[in-house]
Amino acid sequence: MNIDLIKAHVYNKLSTESSGHDYLHALRVVKNCEKFIADYEVDIDVIIAAAYVHDLIDHKLSHNFKSTEEEIRDLLLESDLKKDQVNLVIDIINNISYSKGNVPASLEGKIVQDADRLDALGAIGIARTFAYGGKNDRLIYSLDEKDTENSVFHFHDKLFKLTNLMNTKRGKELARNRTKFMEKFISELNDEIK
Repeated sequence: MNIDLIKAHVYNKLSTESSGHDYLHALRVVKNCEKFIADYEVDIDVIIAAAYVHDLIDHKLSHNFKSTEEEIRDLLLESDLKKDQVNLVIDIINNISYSKGNVPASLEGKIVQDADRLDALGAIGIARTFAYGGKNDRLIYSLDEKDTENSVFHFHDKLFKLTNLMNTKRGKELARNRTKFMEKFISELNDEIK
């Protein structure tokens, strides 16, 4: 696989993205995948390719899914992945999003989903939550408990639930530790804003 071609494409698309779904996020997801793949017999090329391109077809970043998907297919074929590998990468990136509520059918997909979710947790998860909130004009927090359009609500609505949704044993362990860190942060934040 010509990983340099994939990396260059993702860098070109996401290097200036400021919502926390940038090129550096893709690099961290790849590194997270590498923590999991030693435990399983999987297609490493599929996992690494999916980890790099997974946010290119995300509703937060793209609005023309069909043309973006074709662009990714062409990129992956040009990068020497086989057609069945490309199809698996596309299936993974279409099924890992939390908002869709899906679990990928393949083990490769489950690993990429865990790696992506792990990057939503811990210190980097906190930073990404507030970066995304700022970019999307969300308040940090709200005094109105019914107001769900603020960054602190996102911890309760999604992030604190991710540990139980992890697919792999290692994913659950790492997520548990990062979630504890976030819980301490939110507790401290609540004390400061009372």
